[in-house]
Amino acid sequence: MHLHNRTIMITGATSGIGKALCRQLTDQGNHIVAVGRSTDKLDALKRELKDSTPIRCDLTSKSSVIALAQRIEGDDLSVSVLINNAAVQYTPRFVDADFSFDSIDAEVTTNFTAIAWLTSLMLPRLIEQAGGSAIVNMSSGLAYYPKSSSALYCASKAALHSLSQSLRYQLADTNVGVSEVLLPLVDTPMTEGRGTNKLTPQFAAAETIQGVENGLDEIFIGKARILPFLNRISPALTKRILRSA
Repeated sequence: MHLHNRTIMITGATSGIGKALCRQLTDQGNHIVAVGRSTDKLDALKRELKDSTPIRCDLTSKSSVIALAQRIEGDDLSVSVLINNAAVQYTPRFVDADFSFDSIDAEVTTNFTAIAWLTSLMLPRLIEQAGGSAIVNMSSGLAYYPKSSSALYCASKAALHSLSQSLRYQLADTNVGVSEVLLPLVDTPMTEGRGTNKLTPQFAAAETIQGVENGLDEIFIGKARILPFLNRISPALTKRILRSA
């Protein structure tokens, strides 16, 4: 699949990997439907990109997600690629004093439920695209092996991994491909103050684009590339390594 002269919708478009994807894909002649929560950031991105439609959407709200899909339909935007990039991660453990009960819904909904909502709402439009289409789910190596902190984030990515596989089976006889991007730690606002030797968002975006264009079902990037190998050699060792990641 060539990501040129298409209409591509990207959630979490105003920062991190999403912003890098917007920049690189617009340079390839695509029209970007940039989805984010901040009107100011969306306006700034609109001024920067050559060809884009910014749409504000709160992914934790079902009604907001429905309104997003209705806007796509009403404006007759021929979206042929949906990149589910938006995600949040709250680091406290369940046993920590600062764990927030009220954050559970927001984390699970943003990272998983909203993706299911968008997939369901956008699928008829994706299927009708004559030139083929794709759903790209931005995930993490933690989908395979969780770490001790961020239990909800890890669980949501594991759920997304399973959803991506099942969707691939369900859509095998259609023109819709499903790619899952397995990332290591990337230098984004979400990971600020955590970890070292992070990948740049620009590198992660470029590798994602190349993987989708190469038709890969699972796109392992950076250090995440060693996961399949480690899993074959010693799943127990891999579990111990990532537990404290």
